[in-house]
Amino acid sequence: MIPRIACSIAVSVVCLGTNLSADVVDFAASLIGRPYVWGAEGPHSFDCSGLMQFVHREFGIDLPRRAISQSRVGDAAGRRLQRGDLLFFSNDSRRSLVTHVGIYEGDGMMIDASQRHGRVRRDDLDDPFWTDRFMFARRLDDSGALRDGRRSEPSARRDGRGDRSRAARRVLEQLADVLIRRPRR
Repeated sequence: MIPRIACSIAVSVVCLGTNLSADVVDFAASLIGRPYVWGAEGPHSFDCSGLMQFVHREFGIDLPRRAISQSRVGDAAGRRLQRGDLLFFSNDSRRSLVTHVGIYEGDGMMIDASQRHGRVRRDDLDDPFWTDRFMFARRLDDSGALRDGRRSEPSARRDGRGDRSRAARRVLEQLADVLIRRPRR
């Protein structure tokens, strides 16, 4: 009986999308190592804004496609960065035009699709390359609502993965219910 319960709990935690690992930053981290390709929107390769759009879409947040447009979504993050904040950078010498976006992971690290390194990677924000180019950060609401008062509608899934995910979740919930039930004597 104990092995069945342990198995069902493990299945529930891993597959049912509990909050233990189901956040945008963890999903972005799972894509580390994928190649950088300018204009790519995933899932096999990304550019910086394509990565942000792709990972947020998985959580029902519909971001615009370009980094400069993403820089206008949500609220200014202020001085204290929080996990999940979008970070914006500029290669423009006057730092007037957003040219790059990443997501704050915490502890001074961000995840981004780096043209410079040719892949999705984890970058240290203390690196002079990033400190010289940093512009500002924006924060989105955890509920999927944008903090500027607009509600973000989940994007239409052309491939039907959203429906398949919900169906798989229902099946796994039913399986967990069966595995947890005590056998009749």
